[in-house]
Amino acid sequence: MTRLSNPWIRGGLVLLAALQAVVSVWQYAFPRSFFDDFPTVELDPPYNEHLVSDVGGLGLALTAMLVIAAVAMTRPVVLTALTGYLIYAATHFAFHVGHFEHFSLRDALSVGTGLGIEVVLTVVLLFAAFVRRE
Repeated sequence: MTRLSNPWIRGGLVLLAALQAVVSVWQYAFPRSFFDDFPTVELDPPYNEHLVSDVGGLGLALTAMLVIAAVAMTRPVVLTALTGYLIYAATHFAFHVGHFEHFSLRDALSVGTGLGIEVVLTVVLLFAAFVRRE
């Protein structure tokens, strides 16, 4: 099986996993705190512990996929993990940019930029892993 030896791809996978892990552990272990304290979340619909902790669990699953890909560094595993993460990141980004009506300009720019960077980084890593021939 083809292993990817590009340290930038591994580093990007680890970065995405770390960012996802921080948010997901917070969502899963402390859903009320996440809802009350994570910037701009209070602008969304009323608190629902089940929903927030379930999303945290799904985020932990994404984290595991990214970590496994960073360790395995085989093309199929890396492509699968990044494709799954891209679907999540792109739909998350699309939802938020379509629902900025209650956000200040600063909050809209910070949320849009942060989520957009996740999408761009994932696309770049996916492209690099796809075209890399080792």
